[in-house]
Amino acid sequence: MHRVIFFFALATLILSCESSWQVDTVDSPTEGFVLKGVPYGPEPRQFVDIYKAASDCPTPVYFDAHGNGGTTNMPSSIINALNSLGISVIAWESLTSVNTPSEVDTGWADAELMFEWTITHADTYNFDVSNLIIGGSSRGSILSWKYGHRADPRIKGLYMYNALPHPVWSNPIWWNPADDVTASSPPVFFVYKREPGSSTHPTDPDTHDPDNGMIIVDTYEDLGIGDRTTLVHSVGASDNTDKYQFLAEFASTVLDLCE
Repeated sequence: MHRVIFFFALATLILSCESSWQVDTVDSPTEGFVLKGVPYGPEPRQFVDIYKAASDCPTPVYFDAHGNGGTTNMPSSIINALNSLGISVIAWESLTSVNTPSEVDTGWADAELMFEWTITHADTYNFDVSNLIIGGSSRGSILSWKYGHRADPRIKGLYMYNALPHPVWSNPIWWNPADDVTASSPPVFFVYKREPGSSTHPTDPDTHDPDNGMIIVDTYEDLGIGDRTTLVHSVGASDNTDKYQFLAEFASTVLDLCE
């Protein structure tokens, strides 16, 4: 059975860009380092920030895609938590905001290029590209979605915050995210700031409604893979609003980590 979790039930259990290539430290491929603004394509928007974990064996990779108007900057807390597990982090850029189908199409094309770049350069950065988690917030969930649901055993999981906001469901002839889900789709962990039904709140509506994630959970259930889904909502009403707070544990359960 899938897990839908009201965050208050967990509260007592959980503790609380620039496109120029900036090099903080670079040593051998088995040591940790940070590279910012590494181009994966010819356009100025097409770059990645790499937070490489120190490891004597190739490292799994978590990919992060920010929400509308955000940047590739990430909290050091989650980078350190993942790096300590031997997981490298790639935060990738595309169009900083997407609001139309054509802009989403551009973002999908960028995602294809970025993932291909990563696979091609796996040896350079000591990546284990057979062990990938794809993450995204709002806009980032949209741009990452199609690639995340391809029949690719290298993709071990999806971790998404405020995923698939209301507008993406308004034109199902153009795109219905549920149509991308198949019996081979990877485990998915959804985290939402608000409560179910928040899109119709009378005074404070929010397009990032957990009900959108429930459409995907139900699709997984219909395919007999509901045990691959977890949805946590209402974190914004808790003492711990960190969208990444479940990521390290999720990663450790779906990735093959180096011993």
